Amino acid sequence: MIRAPAPWFALLLLAACGSQGDDAVAQANSVEELENRLEKLSDRTTEDIEPPARLGDLQRADLGPELRAGPACRLYRAGRLVLAVNPAGAVARIDGRRARLAVSGPVGPTGGFFTAHGITLSVGRAAEAADSDARRWPARLSLGGDPERPIEKHEGIWTCTR
Repeated sequence: MIRAPAPWFALLLLAACGSQGDDAVAQANSVEELENRLEKLSDRTTEDIEPPARLGDLQRADLGPELRAGPACRLYRAGRLVLAVNPAGAVARIDGRRARLAVSGPVGPTGGFFTAHGITLSVGRAAEAADSDARRWPARLSLGGDPERPIEKHEGIWTCTR
C-alpha cells in the first residue's frame, strides 16, 4: 500500500522552491554588484594603478666570479645589494631578472652610468664625503629607459674599493 506524503513534506518542498528563488535573486544581485565593481575598475586610469618597482635586490647567483673579483663599486639600498660593478662589467636585477649592463661612462667614487636594452641606470653621489679616504657615500640611483614607465629614483649607499 502506498501512503500519501505527510503534509509537512509539501511544506518542505515549497520552502525548497522558495529558497531556490531567493538564491536566484541573491545571485542576480551579486552578478549586478560584480558588474558595477568591474565598471568602476574600468574607469580607473593607469595613473591610479602603480606598477611594481623595476629595481630588485641582487641574489648571490646573480654575481658570477668575474663580478666578485678585483676593484669594485657597489650600490646598497636598505642594506641589500642592488648594483655590482667592476672592470668586467655591471649587473643589476631589473624587472625581476638579472640584467647585464654596459658601463657607459666613467665609474668611480662619484658614481657611474650604465645601459642595456630598455634600461638606463645612473648613480650619483649625493654628498661630498668629509673624509677624502671614505669608501661609502650616500647616493641616488635613477632608473629609466622604458618609455612606458616613469623614471624610478632610489636612495642608497655607494661604495668603491681599489
